[in-house]
Amino acid sequence: MYITMADSVQVTKTTETVRATGVVHTPEPQKQNPDGEARLYSNILAIAGSVIPIVIVLWGLFHIASLSQPWLSSLFRTPSTIQVTAPAQVRSGDTFTVSWKYSAPEKGTYAFLYQCKETLRLDTPVGNGSMTSIPCGAAYTVGTTNAALSLAPKLSGTATTSVALTVIFMPSATTSKQVQGSANVMITPSATPAPVIAPVVPEVIERPETPARPASPADLFVQIISVSVDASGTGVATFDISNIGGSVSGTYYFSSNLPTQSGYAYTSPAQNPLAPGDHVLNTLRFTQATGGEFSVAVGASDANQSNNYASQSVSMPYYPNQYQYQTYQQPYQYPYTY
Repeated sequence: MYITMADSVQVTKTTETVRATGVVHTPEPQKQNPDGEARLYSNILAIAGSVIPIVIVLWGLFHIASLSQPWLSSLFRTPSTIQVTAPAQVRSGDTFTVSWKYSAPEKGTYAFLYQCKETLRLDTPVGNGSMTSIPCGAAYTVGTTNAALSLAPKLSGTATTSVALTVIFMPSATTSKQVQGSANVMITPSATPAPVIAPVVPEVIERPETPARPASPADLFVQIISVSVDASGTGVATFDISNIGGSVSGTYYFSSNLPTQSGYAYTSPAQNPLAPGDHVLNTLRFTQATGGEFSVAVGASDANQSNNYASQSVSMPYYPNQYQYQTYQQPYQYPYTY
């Protein structure tokens, strides 16, 4: 037998008994090797000496990672809010821009929102070059990639008003959370206060169903019902917009020139389409009214543009002086002499 692993396999000899000669030979017990034991202890100490520094290094790395976890996470974490930037102060009637920054992790839509104030409204330019009012307290969609919005505040009254402007990111996935950010803007009065215009409250009147008729293009028709101005300068204008065509109209808007002290042009927000035969009764209330001409024009892509405009003259009420001179007849008296 050949043994190739030297120093790792020990062969133990057993006692042999020889009876032929009557003499018993007992081999001497094998002596222990002191050099092998010293080598074993030195190997154990070497292994322990190499393991302990590794454990210390691993513990140090784990401790450093636990301390730097907030800093590392902040490098790769998407901001939880939208950074909204707007001027600190804007004068009524001046156009300004509100912008925002946000790295959206998914597809979605941006919307603009501002809190309702009794004496404040915000307008924004539309594609046809005019201005449209943004409803307060409701999300106004501004697109999927837009990062700025032009606004023109209209403040009635003489008190400075603070308003919070909020931008909301609405993810396309319904399971994701919305993200938003806000900025405050102080709106100061202009040199000439703008007239107070009450919100338009449309009254949709649906007519009874009529028999089917051949389809024809939509035709919006506007007519003025009444315009009045009282002595305090409050004006009320009522006008009706109807679809006299044979098809549903598209989205439309209307604009009005109001007879005020400095003249004022009002442009409505986008109006809902009208079905054939439907009409909307609109009422505009405004202040600082004077005598002049009230006009309204409907902006729509319909077949007949000639009936999309109407105007009516209005005059201030006249209240004659109630004091009348009285004629007193007195007898003629001669001059007093002395």
